[in-house]
Amino acid sequence: MKRQKIIYLVYLCATMTLYFLGTIAYLQAGEEWYDATYYTLQLFFMNYTPPASTCSLLYFVRFACPAITFTGLFSLMWGLVKKLSDRVALLFPDATAIYYDILPDEAAIKSFRHAVLCGKKPQKAHSQVLMFSNDKDNLSFYANNTKKFKKNSKTYIMLEQTNSGLLTESNIYYANQYEIIARLYWKERNLLPYLNDNGCNVKIALIGFGNLGQKLLEYGLCNNIYCVNQSIEYHIWGDSKVYRELLGSFDMMNKDLIIFHDENWKDAFSSLKNFDRIILSCTPGMEIIQAFVALNIDMEIDCYNPHGIQLSNIFTNKNLYTFGEQGIILTEENIKTDKLYSDAKKLNYNFAVLYDKKSKYSWLRPDLDEVMEQLWQNLNGFTKGSNIACTDYHEIRKLLLKTLNLSAESLSEEQIETLAELEHIRWSRYHFINHWTYAEQRDNQKKLHPSLIPYHELSQLEKDKDKEMIAMLFELERNTKKK
Repeated sequence: MKRQKIIYLVYLCATMTLYFLGTIAYLQAGEEWYDATYYTLQLFFMNYTPPASTCSLLYFVRFACPAITFTGLFSLMWGLVKKLSDRVALLFPDATAIYYDILPDEAAIKSFRHAVLCGKKPQKAHSQVLMFSNDKDNLSFYANNTKKFKKNSKTYIMLEQTNSGLLTESNIYYANQYEIIARLYWKERNLLPYLNDNGCNVKIALIGFGNLGQKLLEYGLCNNIYCVNQSIEYHIWGDSKVYRELLGSFDMMNKDLIIFHDENWKDAFSSLKNFDRIILSCTPGMEIIQAFVALNIDMEIDCYNPHGIQLSNIFTNKNLYTFGEQGIILTEENIKTDKLYSDAKKLNYNFAVLYDKKSKYSWLRPDLDEVMEQLWQNLNGFTKGSNIACTDYHEIRKLLLKTLNLSAESLSEEQIETLAELEHIRWSRYHFINHWTYAEQRDNQKKLHPSLIPYHELSQLEKDKDKEMIAMLFELERNTKKK
């Protein structure tokens, strides 16, 4: 919007300058001041009144004035056409109104099928994405304009600092660009290549512990679960004091470790050559990347690169990887994550069917979609997130089976038991990360749960729940493929 105002200001200044120059030119040609101002005004409408004598300045103004008039008319017509095309685009069922204070990345906008850039002006669309530069503006814009949105439309709000699990609003969807980056990162850069008969032994250095670093750690803890005897070490360098206080200590339920380092990573630079992977979660300078490339040519170096700089063209290291490019991250598919939400809703509904004592829920209900959506909206932010995390990890589970050349239909009882234990580890870690602790009696308000114990200590009933959940996800996947 600021850019548009600047263009209008430049256009106005150019018009006034030409009017002033035209007046001066006519005065130089011997006209009276009142005729000079009138004749100059006529020039903007291609009506040229020749003076008794002429000058070179008048020749210039004579052609420049109609040109700027044409430019203004063209811009006006273009604006009207653009406004009309936006109104038409908003009629499509997959139309998205995008609200912002800073213009989003062009590549991201092109990923939307029918996107309309609305700035701060509310429009009626089937869905809207709020992409203001800070969380407070996003949440306040929604609160002030929710009644102006189309009824039953979907609202997606981008968050960076706010934990959506703490928010109470139920009929909106939250997207965090750092969560999107972390989710995609661990899928693309999973640790399955390190998996062998001895487990999965990896040392990872995470340098920079801002919002992105925290999400990379959290998603790594919940998604990098491949076998019971794995040993993945996460070494953290960065300002983590507050995070550590909130996180506390908890049982990782395997040999994985989180090690927070208080010293500057540069003081431990020489020891980093013994790591398998370095993750630079803050935008690094070229000298830092160059130093790591020289440190160990076989070490994986993953750099946060929001602007999409082609570092592979600069450095020849085959293990140099960049992630987090905004044009790839902030796309319609990643922001809306409709498939992920859809699978999470189905998972939640399936639990309702399984534990329905009043025979109220069924997959054969004619109003299945409405009931499924209503049950989902009744959940708090944490429980929604738990279902989403569960379906998200299922993608990793499928990659794990593919790596091991196994199929869901031919799993042995022992293999199912192992998958159930891995799922319990994931479930427990998700709760621990969200500040739940163990207690003999469950208390949702105080975040206490009796099942936050190692898998072998669970009752058979609780173990069977994990097995049922895994079977349920594979069944939902098969049903989706049939459709």
